Amino acid sequence: MVKVNVTFDINKARLVHLDWVLKIEKSLDHSEAASVFDLPGHQDCELGLWLHGEGRVKYRQYPDIRNLAIEHRRFHQAVEHMLRAIREGDRNNIRELLNSARHVSKDIVYLLTLLELKTVEQHYQRQLGGGVLAFLDRLFSSDANWLEPPKVREANPAVDLTYARLAHLRWSSRLDRQFRNFGSGVALQAHDKCDFGSWIQGPGKQKYADLPEIALLDTVHKSFHEASSRIIRDLQYRQFQKADEAYADVQNLSREISWLLTVLEYRLNPHWSASESRAGSEKTLHEETAVAVRQADVILPVYQTSPILSAARDFVGR
Repeated sequence: MVKVNVTFDINKARLVHLDWVLKIEKSLDHSEAASVFDLPGHQDCELGLWLHGEGRVKYRQYPDIRNLAIEHRRFHQAVEHMLRAIREGDRNNIRELLNSARHVSKDIVYLLTLLELKTVEQHYQRQLGGGVLAFLDRLFSSDANWLEPPKVREANPAVDLTYARLAHLRWSSRLDRQFRNFGSGVALQAHDKCDFGSWIQGPGKQKYADLPEIALLDTVHKSFHEASSRIIRDLQYRQFQKADEAYADVQNLSREISWLLTVLEYRLNPHWSASESRAGSEKTLHEETAVAVRQADVILPVYQTSPILSAARDFVGR
């Protein structure tokens, strides 16, 4: 098994971005501050400098780094539109613009987590020596969790939550493997039996019971499994449109899980929690997330396509 190594630059990028989101939202509570808020260009903020510098060089082989740059630019554009509306006194559209910025923020955190997972997987394949052995492992052991859970007593929050994020994303990113033969004979695990669900029910609730995000994580994760089961059921009945809608729900819920785990890590890190205190945020992030989860409309990023309709086209073309 592979021990989870915190990929420092990617982890810092997630927390840097979340810190920016908090500061921007804080500025909205005071119109005067928002009207003079100095937003750097998308290539000049701390995350932008990393994305277009060290990050682009280090992770250039991954398409995710390019998608991250696209989403990060969209985030800056959404914030710029919001600040312009404030300066012009048009407060009617601020809430919609804020929701748009939040949605893109969650895409950014999700993509950073996906990039981190791929680097860990690549490290694992190198340990196997590459070649035929690594290929056979990918082919026949795709469902096995080779991530090694940290020891409960030994793990610091960063490592503990990193394991949780990657364990969940590894499972969800391979969900489309269950679409083969249109879900025939597939029985998904219960939400409290998969690796991430076991983490929530065990170390998660033991160590973070006093934080509201852990209870919301349990709820969102249960909804994630329910939506995943709907995909399989709808595929089995060849109801492709319904399966595609359930897939959009799965992607949205998976994004929320990555976001909530990042919020937990932010709160538990002394450096970032001190930054949050200085920002003086009056709204709790878990309340905003609960609202986002209840929203019916889900817009997937332009680069993220559903495998459901492609499977349907293949089926029709037979």
